[in-house]
Amino acid sequence: MSTPMESTAATPASRETSAPARRGALAWRRAAGHLGRIALGLIFLAAGVLKALDPAEFAHQVAGYGLLSPRLSTLAAPMLIVLEISLAIALLAGARLLLSGLLSLALLLFFIGIEAYGISAGRTESCGCFGAYVQRTPAQVIGEDVLFAGLAVLALWGLARWSGLRGRRAGAALAATVILSTVFVVASPYLPIDDYVTRLAAGKTLEDLELQDRVPGLAEGRHLVALIDVTDPGAARSAADLNAIAARPGSPAVVGLTPSTEQEIDAFLWSSIPAFEIHRIDRDVIKRLYRRLPRFFVVESGRVTAVYDGAPPAAKDLLSSEAS
Repeated sequence: MSTPMESTAATPASRETSAPARRGALAWRRAAGHLGRIALGLIFLAAGVLKALDPAEFAHQVAGYGLLSPRLSTLAAPMLIVLEISLAIALLAGARLLLSGLLSLALLLFFIGIEAYGISAGRTESCGCFGAYVQRTPAQVIGEDVLFAGLAVLALWGLARWSGLRGRRAGAALAATVILSTVFVVASPYLPIDDYVTRLAAGKTLEDLELQDRVPGLAEGRHLVALIDVTDPGAARSAADLNAIAARPGSPAVVGLTPSTEQEIDAFLWSSIPAFEIHRIDRDVIKRLYRRLPRFFVVESGRVTAVYDGAPPAAKDLLSSEAS
């Protein structure tokens, strides 16, 4: 008696059952890929724009790793900012996803390597990954970049067969992004946005600026505070203007704050002979108060009442009511 052979082929019913399951799995995978793509794009966009608010400080931070000279850092830093913004737009627009995803992953791995090198060399300063006004430690950056790299892998895995934006439209979008981001980086230092991106603004207290215990007597009475770079050739001119203010009866007491080193301050004292005290403030603290130096502000009873960019106010505008 013969036994019928059992068929190993899938029945029509099983095929009908498995097809929706495959489509569902593909939909979940693609949704996860889009989540990774958009999240990583927003992160790169935030990082690039925040760096672009103060490209000179980012160049200073790049030079601090000792891998590039200060001159090369001033070229590499803007290029890196443009690259981050361009990758962000490519990810958000879904343009050439395989290329933008792989470049994003490579850039994150590069950042992790640089931070690991910084830690091995004893570097503890803020990395500047999200600009000069967001403070991060190298260890925090490595942990975050590992998570961000996971987003890149998620995007590449989830959207492996997704076509996205291609052809001329993708090329035009990326070209426009490179041009516009380059213009923004170049023009950024000259934009009047300091009151919005730095902590220094009228109405802020010394506590807000983290200066309450750093300069003796600053919380009492009325002072004109000068934020200066004593290595800048223009600092001597600022010192002469401030000396004239300090010598005028009824003017507020003048105090200079600088991120420069003690040796640079000593050299400035010998060459410019300022008639006011100059205090060194840690760069991580003072950098949150300016984008370009010099910058000046009046503080009265521990609260900022006026801010001046580029040059100190005229001496007559600072006279107390009793003197005027």
